Amino acid sequence: MFDQHIWRQQLTDHLEIFARHPHREVQLAGNPGVVPHLALRTLMPFLNALYDYPVDAIVTLATIAHDTGANLLISRIIRTRYPTAIDIERDMRASIDLCITIERLMIELNTIPRAIQRLNARRSFWLCSTIERELDVYPWSFVWIRDLLRELNSQDRIDALRRLRSRNGRYTTADLALIESALSDATAQTRAYAARLLGVMVDAPPPALTHRLLEIALRDSDAETRFAAARTIGLLRERVITGDALTYIESHLFHEDGYYRSSAALVLGQLGEDAGKPSVVQSLCQLLHDRDAYAREAAARALGRIGPPAALPQVIAALEKATQDDDVQVHEAATDSLALLRQFAELSVQAAA
Repeated sequence: MFDQHIWRQQLTDHLEIFARHPHREVQLAGNPGVVPHLALRTLMPFLNALYDYPVDAIVTLATIAHDTGANLLISRIIRTRYPTAIDIERDMRASIDLCITIERLMIELNTIPRAIQRLNARRSFWLCSTIERELDVYPWSFVWIRDLLRELNSQDRIDALRRLRSRNGRYTTADLALIESALSDATAQTRAYAARLLGVMVDAPPPALTHRLLEIALRDSDAETRFAAARTIGLLRERVITGDALTYIESHLFHEDGYYRSSAALVLGQLGEDAGKPSVVQSLCQLLHDRDAYAREAAARALGRIGPPAALPQVIAALEKATQDDDVQVHEAATDSLALLRQFAELSVQAAA
């Protein structure tokens, strides 16, 4: 089976890989540029489906583009089962019809916004500027993609969010809809701004907003945006963190990707004592031995911020060992947290006496 939903999902999976190191991905693939690389990424699910589910694939393609370019595309694939980005780039230079079809597919499947949403601010700017520059070499004008790039660079959404500051955290339903939309924006700056607005919210945010905020804190590609969301979760902790939410955050400490492990530790640190259940403290101690230095640093800082619930002999011993870490940032984080927890431990002893 193959339809637009499956096409979009498979495209998203392809873009997850691309977004980690976009410039390097293009270079390693030997592609002639970003535009043909993204064009091939867009086409790849269709290329695979054409041989496994030919009828479904052709029908799905026809719902988006049923023009001359679509016929040319199918003919190209039949001749060369898996064309390279170089093949696609050459064909696009030679055929306006193929350019039109590929542009329609990239617009309909949201290729560029999906890619940008997974990039930090610097890489987003690089991607947009590179695409805009490369489009000039093709015979077709790519009006839709150029309009999209202008929209992605627009400050209108930021300006609309800025006007919400006058609400002083008392948001209407329409305001919350704007914030929720901004949390899924393609640009990191907009997502971070929306996350900060929630931090001053007077009432508890709706569950959908809380879930989205948590996903950003744990999984967003931009470090500033992750921190903004984590900080907001810390500010709203009594209103947004349930037992299930804490368990979900803790589960990311064991994710195979160090990127998620360090993000989870950052969020737990922002929660302070509210994250101090025994299993969380134990998991953070285990993370002090992680192969990823960022994860080790985040774990060390989180233990200090959790405070009294983490002021245990085994935690202090683990941090003492972490002060010998070869990474300077890990060493400093462990040293700072160790000093804090020793103070809490001494206060606990005095209180017991």
